[in-house]
Parts: sequence; C-alpha cells; structure tokens
Amino acid sequence: SADMETKRLVLIRHAKTEQQGPPTQGDHGRALLPRGQGDGEAAGRWLVSDGLVPDLVLCSTAVRAVQTWEAMVVGCDDLADVEVWRDRRIYDASPGELLEVLSEVPDGVGTAAIVGHAPGIPGLVAQLTDPERADDAAVEVLNAGFPTMTSAVLLGDEPLSAAGGASMRLSRVQTARADD
Repeated sequence: SADMETKRLVLIRHAKTEQQGPPTQGDHGRALLPRGQGDGEAAGRWLVSDGLVPDLVLCSTAVRAVQTWEAMVVGCDDLADVEVWRDRRIYDASPGELLEVLSEVPDGVGTAAIVGHAPGIPGLVAQLTDPERADDAAVEVLNAGFPTMTSAVLLGDEPLSAAGGASMRLSRVQTARADD
C-alpha cells in the first residue's frame, strides 16, 4: 500500500571549512572555503541527479552547515524550494541526539536530509545501517572514513520519526568534489 513506500534519509557532512571561525563565534562561525563551496555545489547536482530531492532538510545552525546547504542549492536550482529547519541541536550532536531531532520529522516526509557534522553524522549512519542488507560498496566507503561533503543514503520502511536500531539499508555513500 502507499503508506509502505520506502522512506529515504540522506545524512550529510558539511563541506570543507576554514580552520578557525571569527573570534566572537569560534567553531560555530567557521565558514566554507572556496573548495567547500564548489564541493557543495557538486553535491547539490548529485543529490538531484540521483532523485534524492528532500521533502525536508534538518540543518545545523553552524555557519558551515548553513552554507553547505546554500551551496547545494546553488549547484542545483531544484533544491531552492525545499523546506529547511535549522536546529541548534544538530551542532555537536551525538548519534542519539540526532535521532531525537529525527523523531520530530512529520510522517508524511518521504525523503529527509540532515546537514551536520562528524563524528555524529557518520556515527548515526553506522548505527542505523543493517549490516545484512547494506550495499557492500557503500559499507566499504563508510568504513574508509567520512570526509567533508560526504552523503550517506539510508532506506527504510518505517516513518523517519521512528528511525533507530540497525533497521535501515545503506544504499550509497557519496563524496562530492567540485572537479567531478
């Protein structure tokens, strides 16, 4: 039935960032480097070409995360109208804290994305992945590290608000680079 449709969760680590933020803002204020901007645009094009335009984006309030999503929109205009919720909790979040944010996603959302940070984002990918059903190539990439502007695509049968445990199928891990 229609309510059994696959739910998709795209977990995204922000793009390449300057080493230090403004003195008044510190880490939270670190901005993207030009390379990060280009990588973000490439990631936006990839997301759309892979048919993963989100219904909802949950974005860390850190400058680098906000700028990452903005760069992705520059990369592909199809992302311009996506609803974005900025959530301070995503900054510095553990996998468990990210699940709390996810628990508030409305049931009608078929595809959601989180733009956040390491180690929380790759940690959540690992936590949600059912090793029995994961794509082997994706697992290999995940285990090799989760550099900036990497996205992991997880598929599940439950509403995203119910995500938890090793219940989702890891289908893809993609690192976007401007020169791709």
